[in-house]
Parts: sequence; structure tokens; C-alpha cells
Amino acid sequence: MGMLLLKGDETPQEVIALSYGLEECLRKFYAAAANLAIDLEVSRILSELAEIEVRHKQKLFNLYVTIESDPPNKGIFEAGIYSELTEGGFNLDKLLEQSLPTFKSAPGVLDFAMMLEAQAMDLYMRYADKCEDHKVKKILFKMAEEEKAHLNGLGNLLGKNVIE
Repeated sequence: MGMLLLKGDETPQEVIALSYGLEECLRKFYAAAANLAIDLEVSRILSELAEIEVRHKQKLFNLYVTIESDPPNKGIFEAGIYSELTEGGFNLDKLLEQSLPTFKSAPGVLDFAMMLEAQAMDLYMRYADKCEDHKVKKILFKMAEEEKAHLNGLGNLLGKNVIE
């Protein structure tokens, strides 16, 4: 769904800025969900997921700075970012509203987060495939690999929460 955001003629900087906005939206989602969760374990997991998105954003900004000839400071960069859609193309407010029932249990949150991370992995892989800049392609594939690792970690956590 997020691929609808790309026309195919974006610069590497535009792809990075779009990815940054997607990561920020997911961070906002996890942070808001952590505040809504009643269970402390669910809230902890969601807060951890929000922090992971912060690290993703930093990596994307670092990449942006390396390829932009006259990079702005982070505040100026962030002012131009649209961050109301997640990697799956979901609107932040609608996603929160629709996912409220999943915040009742750790397995529910983990399952939902796995769906979001799988969509993020898919999106980064598609962005990498479309990108012609080798350096950016490599970083986007690395982002997809990180999403895959998060997906595996969430799967392990889900297994522990289902077994216990």
C-alpha cells in the first residue's frame, strides 16, 4: 500500500525522507499505544518498539546527510517530513482506533507489531528494488534486514508469551 506513495522518479533524498516519515508515524503509533495499554508488559513492549523506530530514523537521517550536498540540520529536515502514514499505508489515527482491541494482551500486541514490521520489511525491499543509487539501495536493503530481525525477535517474544 505504501508503494502508492512512490511515482518511481524520486531522488534518493526523497525516498529517504519518505521512509523517515513512515518510521516516525510508526514511532508515534507505538508511543501512543504504549500510553493506552493497561497491561505493564504490553506497555513496555510498545515503548521498546517506539525506541527502535527512533534508531531507524537516525540511520535514515545519517544516510540523508551523506548523500545531500548541503544537508540541513535535523530540525529543518524533520520540519519537511510528512509522518501521518505507516509503512503499510495506514493513517495513524485510524490505525490506533482500529487496533485498540489488540492492546489488551502481550500476544495481541506482538502479533499486530509483527504485521506492521512485515509490511515495513516489504516496503524497504521494494524501495531498494526501485532505487538506482547503489549506496541508497544498500542502506534500504539493510533497513529491510533490520525489520526482518525485529520480526524474528517479535516472533520469539510472541512464542514466550503464548507458552507462558
